[in-house]
Amino acid sequence: MSHSTSTPNRAPLSTDLQPLRQYLSSLLPLLEADPHWYVSIYFERKSSKTYSVNMKQSQVTDQLVSGIVFRIYDGITLFEEATDDFDMDRLKKFALDFTKRVEKSERSNQAILRPYAPPTWVQRLAPRLETEITSQIPKNVTSTTPVHFGIRFSQDPFQLGTEDHIKKLSTLLDRCKQIAKQGGLSSSDLTYLVCRQSVAREESIFIDRESNLSQTLYRLALTVISMSGGERTFFRTGGLGGLEAVEIRDSEISQILRDLKSLKSADRLLPGKYRVLFGPEITGVLAHEAFGHSQEGDTCARGRSKAWELHKSGETVGNTQATILNNPALFENGGKPYAAWGSYFFDEEGWLAQEQVLLDQGKLLAPMTNLTSAIRLGIPRTANGKRESWASGVYTRQTNTYFSPGDQTLDSLMKQLGDGYLALHPAGGMEDPKGMGIQVGISYLYEIKNGKPTGRILKGPAGGDIQLTGYTPDVLNSIIGKSKIDDKTSENDNSRFPHNDVGGCGKYHKEFVYAGCGGPYLLLDQVILG
Repeated sequence: MSHSTSTPNRAPLSTDLQPLRQYLSSLLPLLEADPHWYVSIYFERKSSKTYSVNMKQSQVTDQLVSGIVFRIYDGITLFEEATDDFDMDRLKKFALDFTKRVEKSERSNQAILRPYAPPTWVQRLAPRLETEITSQIPKNVTSTTPVHFGIRFSQDPFQLGTEDHIKKLSTLLDRCKQIAKQGGLSSSDLTYLVCRQSVAREESIFIDRESNLSQTLYRLALTVISMSGGERTFFRTGGLGGLEAVEIRDSEISQILRDLKSLKSADRLLPGKYRVLFGPEITGVLAHEAFGHSQEGDTCARGRSKAWELHKSGETVGNTQATILNNPALFENGGKPYAAWGSYFFDEEGWLAQEQVLLDQGKLLAPMTNLTSAIRLGIPRTANGKRESWASGVYTRQTNTYFSPGDQTLDSLMKQLGDGYLALHPAGGMEDPKGMGIQVGISYLYEIKNGKPTGRILKGPAGGDIQLTGYTPDVLNSIIGKSKIDDKTSENDNSRFPHNDVGGCGKYHKEFVYAGCGGPYLLLDQVILG
């Protein structure tokens, strides 16, 4: 299915939020009872619908969450109060009561004063920002100028009603059944098949004394899951934009169904050290777990990450192939015309999105930060202050975390792989920021002989997923090659950013947020698989 070439539109801020935005701006002076305080107001509203069609029924679920967060930083402590009551009179009282609570709070004599002043627009626009951001900022912008950022889209997902979405998924389900039949899977073999799509509108407003920001994101994801007995394969795609983000080709359907058939008779992998070629989704999990979590500033500030110590010492933790970035400003995704899953224009603390290098050819650079971790560590802010929702606290969180591209084609990497395995389908991951251990889950492996697929698939030693395990620097030193972004051609890359997969991330066994992870194809040698 081809991508739409129609002129892109931008997602507007809903008209019913305009009066609220103006009223929240009027509350700012009430909260700034002390001129040395730093005050901010954050509002979010997230509405979503999930449509699901399986072999027996269709289902629709919807969700709506919204709330307001008031924050006061007095140079020592960051105070916060949140509410989902939008009555204007009660909001004013809520703000005044919050201010009084902060005024009455006791300060320790040993507390270190670390004052903070928000950046002006001159300072905000000094760094190199993506055109998708700067093009939406009015000329001669001031602290009181309402600045809105809308995600670019071609095919409006909200023009379709519930029946239209269900019909599209039913048609996709029929396509899957037909392709399964052509691939030799009978109706009795295909015990479960589901097509699921989510469509969300996410709107937020951030106001402090130097800025008045809003953004609207359209978030779409499509998942196809097939099962035969205890075996399972899946395909997923998505991003920020319109319906162009959830297109699926027949070849992609065919691949997961062929894999499903092969898994029914697949052998089990003997644990050991192997040469393996990671596809972009697995590469992304490695990036996310290796120096994603350990490079979160609040984790570093609490002494829970070895990365901060290694950054200060300058010790290398990987070879020259090991470059990892985090970037919430991925407004194209591996050459596709929609933004990557972990993207936004500004974070929950009003910081504009920008690319950041976390690991540069094996050398750790400064970690990602939010407001408080940047202040505590004495390093620059980055746009990584994220919440699970308005009712949760802000932590330093990943956005899109990925390896930088290399210079090889996929064919050249396959030849270099020789005899080994190809890993394309992720199965989660784990890390130990303090001990530097890592685990990357792989659903199954494709056997490669002399640089060519044999058609054989291998499962884990226990019949389930396969795990790459090891010491993070050892794994990063095992990288021997990376593909270009446009990996099918020997010409220079036309795409700026590699593919990032649809994903999520938990912190402290909770606090779930959206995150993308990806990169090029990555060839590793002598890594532990079991």
